[in-house]
Amino acid sequence: MRAVEGLSAPRVTCVCARRSTWTRPLWHALTVDGHLSQPVGVGSWIERRARIGPSDVAIIHGPEAVTYAELAPRIRRLANGLQDLGVERGDRLAWLGANHPAFLEAFFAAGMLGCALAPVNHRAAPAAISDVLAHSEPRVLLHRQLPDDVVLPSSMAHRLVVDGPGADATSYEELVAGSSEDPVATEVDFDDVLLLPHTSGTVGRPKGVMLTHSNVTWNVVNMLSVADIRQGDVTIAIAPFFRVGGTGVNVLPVLFMGGSVIVTDELDAGQMLGHIERHRVTVGFGNPDSLAAMTTDDRWPSADLASLRFVITGGAPVPERLIRTYLERGITLLQGYGLSEAAPAVLLLDPARALRKVGSAGRPPMLVEVRITDADGRGVEQGRTGELLVRGPNVMAGYWRDPDSTRRVLTPDGWLRTGDAARVDGEGDVWIVDRLADGFPSAGGMVFPGDVERVLLEHPAVADAGVVGVASPDGVQAGSAFIVLAPRQSADADDLLAFVRTRLPAHAVPTSIRFVATLPRSSVGKLERHRLREMSGQS
Repeated sequence: MRAVEGLSAPRVTCVCARRSTWTRPLWHALTVDGHLSQPVGVGSWIERRARIGPSDVAIIHGPEAVTYAELAPRIRRLANGLQDLGVERGDRLAWLGANHPAFLEAFFAAGMLGCALAPVNHRAAPAAISDVLAHSEPRVLLHRQLPDDVVLPSSMAHRLVVDGPGADATSYEELVAGSSEDPVATEVDFDDVLLLPHTSGTVGRPKGVMLTHSNVTWNVVNMLSVADIRQGDVTIAIAPFFRVGGTGVNVLPVLFMGGSVIVTDELDAGQMLGHIERHRVTVGFGNPDSLAAMTTDDRWPSADLASLRFVITGGAPVPERLIRTYLERGITLLQGYGLSEAAPAVLLLDPARALRKVGSAGRPPMLVEVRITDADGRGVEQGRTGELLVRGPNVMAGYWRDPDSTRRVLTPDGWLRTGDAARVDGEGDVWIVDRLADGFPSAGGMVFPGDVERVLLEHPAVADAGVVGVASPDGVQAGSAFIVLAPRQSADADDLLAFVRTRLPAHAVPTSIRFVATLPRSSVGKLERHRLREMSGQS
């Protein structure tokens, strides 16, 4: 570095991590004159934002608005308090409960300490919660609700109660208030695991997804390359934080850019519309079911939504009707695709083509590659359905303590096998079809239920649809459809079958239709096909 006249040039040294593949940064800390300066892991983001815009609002929670200058010392105190409880680099810190600012504070504190935050689905059954906790082996559990039947793991040394004191537990706020604000000196590598969410377990037992500082950072970079997220944006944390999409799609990118995140407990549609009006929300993300609920609220026609530039949706198939409903209201609703193992962003449809490409998940961000292959790993022709593979610096390090499952989904050259069926059109846009495992052979060809469901959802009387393959007496599988009718709409099986016959090949037309009040869906809105099979008399 060239010295300015009258000043000596400081000696700047890069402390490098081991040389590795292109998916990992080659540095993790910067020293000036031999002294460790501000860390560069994800745990430093809020500190850096506090330096850039100290008075900017970071988190809105109820009547409170917390600036970056106020949030940064809280995170430092939490990190020091956790160290005092014995948390060390490489440990796990579990989170259980509905969305709360404490989750984000714990996330960045974990980043400072080089430990991993392991969020648990608080909506799951107590036995499932116990299994995930046992698998994660956390040293400390931060929780809001704690069901009586949850079995706490032997690894756990402390519990922190976020909403107040509890028996045999420490108050979260008391720990934060009573701990030091001194800088945290732990050296953190970009290959350290930062986030350890678990898969939903719809196929086999839930698996822990190891997302590193590098994965999380590159996911934010990828989101910024395709979504118009700006400095000072405002968003709502609608999706639950135990999902990777609950933070990776809108929350972390907005915080990275110095914007504001509204964090609330479980939201109903009216509350969401109220927050959009009151706080002038600019960007959003939510499951199709939560976004659809807003359109049926009494306030939908008159609410002031002019501040919204776009809303991203995904996590479950997105009905074309929902996309058009938002577009008619002047709101660009962008379909995307992601998965926990990719931190999560893989595809996003850009606003310029949102109407022309309704239903497409779009194209990959700047630093993501995708391929569509057949069962033998060969690329398929344009328009043909195959398995979607993903590669990039956002792809997970592997499954927690499960090398066999890791080898099954990560190829030696870094491709992640998603298990999802997809096709690409002539413009390079990807269309997500279904889970590969849900496809079934029928007389005349392969049928993917997602293709059939999308056609059924085009019918004005259909509010929801689910399809599974069932065996007929001659051994050939055929589609069985379950239909939820829209309010004040009517249709019979013959009407719907006539409708789909004009839009699907003969072998994909369902042979039976059953009307039901609701479809079985998981806590994150995914259709539980195994329960549909049980309803059809097959499992």
